[in-house]
Amino acid sequence: MADNEWKEVAKTDDIESGAFTSVELSEEESVLLVRQGTELHAWEDSCTHVGCPLSFGHLADGVLICPCHNARFDATTGAMMSPPALDDLARYDVREEDGRVYVGGRHEATFKKPQGHDKRTVAIIGGGAAGGMAAEQLRREGFAGRIVMVTPEEQGPYDRPLLSKFYLASDMGPEDIALRPASFYEKMEIELWTGRRATAVDAGAKRVTLDDGSELTADAVVLATGSRAKALPVPGVDLGGVHMLRSVGDAAAIRADAAEAQNVVVIGASFIGTEAAAYLRGRGLDVTVTAPESVPFEKAFGPEVGARFESMHRDQGVAFELGTGVSRIRGSKRVESVELANGTVLPADLVVIGVGAEPVVDYLEGSGLLEDGAVPVDGFMQTGSPGVYAVGDIARVGGGSDSGAGNSTGEAKRVEHWVVAQRHGRQVARSIMGTREPLEFAPFFWTRQFETSFGYIGYAPRYEEIRYKGDVAAGKFLAGYFENGILKAVGTIGKGKTAVRYGLLLDAGREITAEQFEAGLSSIGA
Repeated sequence: MADNEWKEVAKTDDIESGAFTSVELSEEESVLLVRQGTELHAWEDSCTHVGCPLSFGHLADGVLICPCHNARFDATTGAMMSPPALDDLARYDVREEDGRVYVGGRHEATFKKPQGHDKRTVAIIGGGAAGGMAAEQLRREGFAGRIVMVTPEEQGPYDRPLLSKFYLASDMGPEDIALRPASFYEKMEIELWTGRRATAVDAGAKRVTLDDGSELTADAVVLATGSRAKALPVPGVDLGGVHMLRSVGDAAAIRADAAEAQNVVVIGASFIGTEAAAYLRGRGLDVTVTAPESVPFEKAFGPEVGARFESMHRDQGVAFELGTGVSRIRGSKRVESVELANGTVLPADLVVIGVGAEPVVDYLEGSGLLEDGAVPVDGFMQTGSPGVYAVGDIARVGGGSDSGAGNSTGEAKRVEHWVVAQRHGRQVARSIMGTREPLEFAPFFWTRQFETSFGYIGYAPRYEEIRYKGDVAAGKFLAGYFENGILKAVGTIGKGKTAVRYGLLLDAGREITAEQFEAGLSSIGA
C-alpha cells in the first residue's frame, strides 16, 4: 500500500496495553484501535449486530463487549465470540512509525463453506435463533457434510425480537428482518425445508418423522423447536382482530389490522405485551394494557422497576387496567370490546394477546427425551440419547457436574431468551464437532420501549431481595437481584457498562454479596 493511502490517526503513546480508543477516518467511518500486549489491532468501531459503537463498550481479558446487546468479539482476531452478532469484525491495516499510528485499507470479514467431503448429516429441527446459529456455526467449525434445517415457517431464520418492536411500527417486510439472505444458505449449502413440521422423533435411530409422513435420518439431530405463544382460555379469542404475536405472519396480520384500528387492547404486561403496546402507540393508536399484576414485570424485575415501565408508558399516552383478568372478548364476527373480571369493558377493534410462551415439544411425546415439559441436556447440549441434542427454549440445561452455563451451583435452567438460544446454537455446533468446552455465560436479555432500553444479565427467578444503585424513577439505575444474600442478576437502564462488568463476574461464577454490591466494583477488585 502506498504511503498516501495511510492516514495518521493517533500517537503510539495514546494507546496502552489492554486498552482501546476510537479514531475517525471520516465523518461516516470510525476505527477502534486495540492494543494487546505489544500488538496493535484496528477494527471497525461498530458491532456487527445493529451497529452500536464498540468504543462505548468494555475490553476484558482480550474480549471486546458491545455496550448495547452484550455481543462479544476477540480483540486479537476480530472473531465473533458471542451473539447476537453474527459476523466477525472488519479489519483495517495498521502500522506504527516514529511514535505515530497510521490506518490503511479495510478488509471485510467473510467465511466460506469448508472444503472437503464429509458423509455425515446434521438435521436441525427448527429455524429460529438456536437452529439458525447451529447451522452457521457448524460451517464455521469446519463441518463439510450435509445440513438440513426443518422449519414450519415459510422462510429461514429471522430476527424474532423485531416483531414486537420495529416491525409493528414500520413497513418492514420479511426480507428486512431475515438474519441472512437466501443466497447465504445456498452458498453455505444449508438445506432449508420450510413449511414442514416434525411430528415424531426416534431418538435411538436419530430419525425424525415429518408432517407429510416422510422421514429424515441423520448422524446428529438438533432439536430447536423453540416456543409458541400461550393461548388465553376465554371466550372470543377466535374473533377477527384478535391476535397472538409469535411469527412474522402474526406480526403482519396485526400490522394490517392496525391500519384500520383505533382502539387497541393488549392483554399481558410482560415483554411481548409492553413492546407491542409501545410500538402500536407509536402509530397513533389508543392503547390499553391489561394484566393481573399490579405493575408490569412485577415478578420478574420487582415493583419499582415495573412502576418505572408503567410511568414511561403512561407518559406516552398508554392506559393501564391492572390487577384484574379478562373474562371474555366480545363481538360478532370481529372484536368490539374486552370485558375484564372486575366488570370494566374496554372498547377494542384490535386485541394483542401476550400472556407468555410454552415450549414446542408435543412431537417428542414417547421419545424418552421429555421431562416435565422440557428436554434435559448437559452443558454441551447433549440429551440422554447419544447424537441427539436440544437447544433454545425447549432445553433445560445443567444439573450435573458439567452443567456449565455460568452456573456454579449446577442448577438446571430453562431460559426463554433470544441471545441464550443463539449461544446454545453456537455451543451445540462445537459439541458436534468435538469441542468440549463448558457453556459458561450469564443469560442476557434486553427490551426496548419508547427509545428506552432495559438490559438484564443473570438468572434470578427466585430472588429474595433487590438492591438499587441510582434513581429508578428517573430511569438511570442498576438493580441487583439477590438469593441467599448472593447476587444472581443485574438489571439496568442507563448503566449498561457497569452491568456488563457485573455480568463478567457472574460469568465467572463469582459470589458477590449485597454489601459488596453496595460498595461497588472496586470493592471486589473488578
